[in-house]
Amino acid sequence: MSETGGESSKTTIYRADWVLPITEPPIADGAVAVRGDTIERVGTYDDVSRALPEAETVAFHHTILLPGFVNCHSHVEYAVFRGILDNRNFSPWILDFIELKKGLQLDDYRASSRLGVAECISSGITTLGESMYSGTSLDVLNDAGLRGRVYQEVFGMDDERLDDTLREYADLLDELEERAGKLLEVGIFPHATYTVSPKLYQALGELAAERGMKIATHLAESGAESKYIKSGTGMLALDLREKVGWDSISHEPFGVSPVKYLQQWGVFSPDMLAVHCVRVSTKDVAILAKYDVAVAHCPKSNAKLACGIAPLPAFMEAGLRVGLGTDSPASSNIMDMFGEMRTAIFLHRGVNRDADVLSTEDCVRMATIGGARALSMEDQVGSLEPGKQADIIAVDMEHSHMTPINDPYAALVYGANQEDVFFTMVAGRPLYERKVLKTLDFEKINAEALAVKEKLQG
Repeated sequence: MSETGGESSKTTIYRADWVLPITEPPIADGAVAVRGDTIERVGTYDDVSRALPEAETVAFHHTILLPGFVNCHSHVEYAVFRGILDNRNFSPWILDFIELKKGLQLDDYRASSRLGVAECISSGITTLGESMYSGTSLDVLNDAGLRGRVYQEVFGMDDERLDDTLREYADLLDELEERAGKLLEVGIFPHATYTVSPKLYQALGELAAERGMKIATHLAESGAESKYIKSGTGMLALDLREKVGWDSISHEPFGVSPVKYLQQWGVFSPDMLAVHCVRVSTKDVAILAKYDVAVAHCPKSNAKLACGIAPLPAFMEAGLRVGLGTDSPASSNIMDMFGEMRTAIFLHRGVNRDADVLSTEDCVRMATIGGARALSMEDQVGSLEPGKQADIIAVDMEHSHMTPINDPYAALVYGANQEDVFFTMVAGRPLYERKVLKTLDFEKINAEALAVKEKLQG
């Protein structure tokens, strides 16, 4: 297979048994023509090859070709934490996680980020809504050639330091924007309702608007969060605040839901991505819809931490922009969008006792164009259309768990997994070809990550 991408004068046609444009019906014996970093043409192989007779053809046999996955919410820098904090409810999990994080330095987070990015590329994730704590994942994403928005996390409960906090983060955002390459943009991520004060939330919303930046936050993830906001009690009000040194700062109960709480501080807008939204009422969903807030649905993480199941059918009925997120490997273990799609369809069909509540096509759309819309990137990625960026993946369907293929959407959701991805391209540049990483040294990455894991477990 020839390596392509970056040569604007050259067109390459990628041929597959099935092409899923996502915004159009599946194409049997389909093809996608790529010129430089852009999709030039999509259709049947006969039509595309006839229109572009001089183009080189790369034929993928027994393959489904589709746009790269858009992972709306990730924390690649936490890849080394996978498997260490299993089998905990949310509140004790986050307390233990805060404690574990204290033992890592910047080089450790950098090694962890590389491991997470390598997993994303090899599992077909081409765009990330990355929530960043240490600052290392931006550089790693740049070096690896992935696309996305890197949101800088912000914490702060002490309003006496509000001005200093804003200055510090404004300077940090300037630095991050200078470091971001052409495939990355920078956003702001006030961490959560229990780690950011109301005044800081409000100020960050204003800062994001002033700078034209997107904003995201963890919202209504757990019962513990709802209890904290409504009554000012529980583990997040006591143990967590004591652990991070906020126990001397007063906190008043607000008597409302986390969604209603944030509405009061003016942070909702179409530029907001609300992550999780598990513990929401019908009124909360209406508020999110009123402000056109997008939602990152993380079904595996929410179920594993016993937070619950988000009301996805209500989101869809309200017309919310919804994408899928893997969340952190510290909670969901693996960043596998196939697993997220499968978990979503099984959970929602099971809890609603209705097979019509969510289709396999719905799931693939959430993992692609739905995620792109949630991140406001649908003009660039999320579907295979002429003029869009050439972010493309190929899934091997030759194995017994994929054969025969009657419906490519069903095959991807019910049968495929991250190991079936064998080709990943971003902006016309192959990052993963014949199951080999092209921009990363996996053996070195794995060795460095294992050393960090030993440090964590030591």
